Amino acid sequence: MTSTVVRRLLALCSLVGVSALLVVAGASAASADTPEPRPGSWEPKPDIDVLHAWLVLAGIPLLVFVVITLLFVAPALARGADLSPNALEPENQWLGGPRKAAGELAAPDSEDSKAGGAGGSW
Repeated sequence: MTSTVVRRLLALCSLVGVSALLVVAGASAASADTPEPRPGSWEPKPDIDVLHAWLVLAGIPLLVFVVITLLFVAPALARGADLSPNALEPENQWLGGPRKAAGELAAPDSEDSKAGGAGGSW
């Protein structure tokens, strides 16, 4: 590496480091607590039950996940479809007609035929 590249890399690293320090220093002022209640100002900090917080923050997303999964899987189960991983293999498809051997294209029939592989002319 040339010295110019090294200098630019060090300048970028120092800029990122100074930016990170400014963000951390600025976040300390945001950790203020609720001031003492006075008449007509702040209300006291409410007590939050841990079980209620877990139910709201984890229970509701889990319930939404289960409902969406059931909405997706229920029609297949009602049809009697097999949902095991081995049952999801795709069937063989016939694209482009029969071939003589795997990976073989049909040869052109005449001079004007468009069958076969890629071609070009000048």
